[in-house]
Amino acid sequence: PVADWARGYAADPARVHTLANGVDTTRITPAPMAAEDEATFTVGFVGTLKPWHGLPTLLEALALMLADDPSYRLLLVGDGPQREVLQTLADRLGISAAIELTGAVEPVAIPAQLHRMQVAVAPYPAGGDFYFSPLKLQEYLAAGLPTVASAVGNLPAVLGHGRLGVLVEPEEPRKLADAITALRQDLLRRRRLGLAGRAEVVAHHDWTAVVERGLALVGRS
Repeated sequence: PVADWARGYAADPARVHTLANGVDTTRITPAPMAAEDEATFTVGFVGTLKPWHGLPTLLEALALMLADDPSYRLLLVGDGPQREVLQTLADRLGISAAIELTGAVEPVAIPAQLHRMQVAVAPYPAGGDFYFSPLKLQEYLAAGLPTVASAVGNLPAVLGHGRLGVLVEPEEPRKLADAITALRQDLLRRRRLGLAGRAEVVAHHDWTAVVERGLALVGRS
């Protein structure tokens, strides 16, 4: 982690602290409660289409789910250098018709895109022990979305070690598919995770709370 590197050069390592990303919980809110649409089930991802986001694993998982149930849909919100690679893989897997690639969208449009999803995913590949603070997870939770993420780095801690979301082994399409399928089959669990995630973010990861922690650390220094 960068904080560990900084402590190695700091005159007083105890004064080096880490503040995670925050989210505007007044801008990103849960979708209005509505009757469940049983015709399709939309799995979503928000972010740049880059190799370190593990999207090939997500496409392979989608292919497995579609083999059992053709009503799954995948919404990829964002653009990036892997777009053509992902389109080629989708064509090879025969799943292109089930995928919507929005391209780049303005930040103001993100809440509406999140409201189109029933489950959100962060399928990061294996990368050893590392710390990072993915904004997408905070946005998923703020939107009250049940979330499936890879159990890598500090992501288990971000998701409360399973209390706020579902953790799966990275680069395992079958396990990712099974986790998403299990959530689809359990509406009460989805709602419970969504409520827990939203409450956690509002209490601890709203930008106001993050700034207050930062100011407290500065004052303590």
